[in-house]
Amino acid sequence: MPSQLEDTNTNQKQWNETEIKELILYAKDLQQENEDLRAKMIMMNTKLEIEEKKVTRLTNILKALNLWQ
Repeated sequence: MPSQLEDTNTNQKQWNETEIKELILYAKDLQQENEDLRAKMIMMNTKLEIEEKKVTRLTNILKALNLWQ
Protein backbone atom coordinates (compact mmCIF):
# COMPACT_ATOMS: atom_id res chain seq x y z
CA MET A 1 0.00 0.00 0.00
CA PRO A 2 1.54 3.37 -1.03
CA SER A 3 2.01 6.00 1.64
CA GLN A 4 0.07 9.26 1.58
CA LEU A 5 3.27 11.13 0.68
CA GLU A 6 3.72 8.98 -2.44
CA ASP A 7 0.10 9.64 -3.42
CA THR A 8 0.65 13.40 -3.21
CA ASN A 9 3.80 13.20 -5.30
CA THR A 10 2.03 11.30 -8.08
CA ASN A 11 -0.88 13.79 -8.09
CA GLN A 12 1.37 16.82 -8.52
CA LYS A 13 1.13 18.53 -11.89
CA GLN A 14 4.28 18.89 -13.88
CA TRP A 15 4.38 22.37 -15.40
CA ASN A 16 6.02 22.74 -18.77
CA GLU A 17 8.08 25.76 -19.79
CA THR A 18 5.26 27.39 -21.78
CA GLU A 19 2.80 27.10 -18.90
CA ILE A 20 5.31 28.60 -16.48
CA LYS A 21 5.98 31.51 -18.84
CA GLU A 22 2.23 32.08 -19.25
CA LEU A 23 1.73 32.05 -15.49
CA ILE A 24 4.54 34.56 -15.03
CA LEU A 25 3.06 36.85 -17.69
CA TYR A 26 -0.39 36.50 -16.14
CA ALA A 27 1.01 37.37 -12.71
CA LYS A 28 2.78 40.42 -14.17
CA ASP A 29 -0.46 41.52 -15.87
CA LEU A 30 -2.35 41.17 -12.59
CA GLN A 31 0.34 43.13 -10.79
CA GLN A 32 0.12 45.96 -13.35
CA GLU A 33 -3.67 45.98 -13.15
CA ASN A 34 -3.42 46.14 -9.36
CA GLU A 35 -1.03 49.11 -9.56
CA ASP A 36 -3.34 50.86 -12.03
CA LEU A 37 -6.33 50.35 -9.74
CA ARG A 38 -4.37 51.64 -6.75
CA ALA A 39 -3.47 54.77 -8.72
CA LYS A 40 -7.13 55.27 -9.67
CA MET A 41 -8.18 54.86 -6.05
CA ILE A 42 -5.65 57.46 -4.93
CA MET A 43 -6.85 59.85 -7.62
CA MET A 44 -10.51 59.31 -6.71
CA ASN A 45 -9.78 59.75 -3.01
CA THR A 46 -7.98 63.01 -3.73
CA LYS A 47 -10.94 64.25 -5.80
CA LEU A 48 -13.32 63.27 -3.00
CA GLU A 49 -11.26 65.15 -0.43
CA ILE A 50 -11.30 68.25 -2.66
CA GLU A 51 -15.08 68.04 -3.02
CA GLU A 52 -15.53 67.55 0.72
CA LYS A 53 -13.45 70.67 1.36
CA LYS A 54 -15.65 72.59 -1.07
CA VAL A 55 -18.77 71.46 0.79
CA THR A 56 -17.24 72.46 4.11
CA ARG A 57 -16.24 75.86 2.75
CA LEU A 58 -19.69 76.48 1.26
CA THR A 59 -21.37 75.33 4.47
CA ASN A 60 -19.26 77.80 6.43
CA ILE A 61 -20.20 80.59 4.02
CA LEU A 62 -23.90 79.75 4.43
CA LYS A 63 -23.53 79.68 8.22
CA ALA A 64 -21.84 83.05 8.09
CA LEU A 65 -24.77 84.38 6.09
CA ASN A 66 -27.20 82.77 8.57
CA LEU A 67 -28.84 80.78 5.81
CA TRP A 68 -27.82 77.38 7.12
CA GLN A 69 -29.20 75.94 10.33
